[in-house]
Amino acid sequence: MIETKIRAHVGQFKLDAELQGGGVICLAGKNGSGKTTFLKALGGFLKVDEGYVKVGGRDITHLPVEKRGVVMITPSSFLPHLRVDSHILWGAKLKGRKPSNEEVSKVKSELGINFEGPARDLSLGMHERVALATALLASPRAILVDEVFSNLHERENFVRSFGKLARERGIDVIFTSQDEADGMLSEHLCVIKNGLTGALVPP
Repeated sequence: MIETKIRAHVGQFKLDAELQGGGVICLAGKNGSGKTTFLKALGGFLKVDEGYVKVGGRDITHLPVEKRGVVMITPSSFLPHLRVDSHILWGAKLKGRKPSNEEVSKVKSELGINFEGPARDLSLGMHERVALATALLASPRAILVDEVFSNLHERENFVRSFGKLARERGIDVIFTSQDEADGMLSEHLCVIKNGLTGALVPP
């Protein structure tokens, strides 16, 4: 469960947003509506002026990024010097986890990762798949996915597979989209306009 009610300023832009829900959530809004700003505040990359952020009942508002139990994935979230299999296990290794071979194989299969080699040699969509698999195997409390799913081939199937794997691990997911119709790929839809969020609704 993610619970947040925050206010923050970025230059002239004002964010006044709240959200309460779990599972897979689609945060929809046009360019400049505040989607990325909201995720950065949740992930600890943006200091909030007032309010709170709770994940799984734990108040993480003032914790540093590395201690929040939240991972944020963007199109640039990959480590080019690592090979695919090492990359996928990188986050888990940082947390002292050792996923079983079966767990790794399942995540790779479900997310369509059937390639090897250095991450730097992959296409944008492929290294995004690797970054998302890395996040899942690290088992954070929540994964924030910013403008990543739109770059993927067979996007709808991928989002559903990713959501299924996250639910199995008890991980909440918020993903951003410019299209409210993408709420159909989630359990909840939240629309943000001019830094203001609406109520969480069924898609």
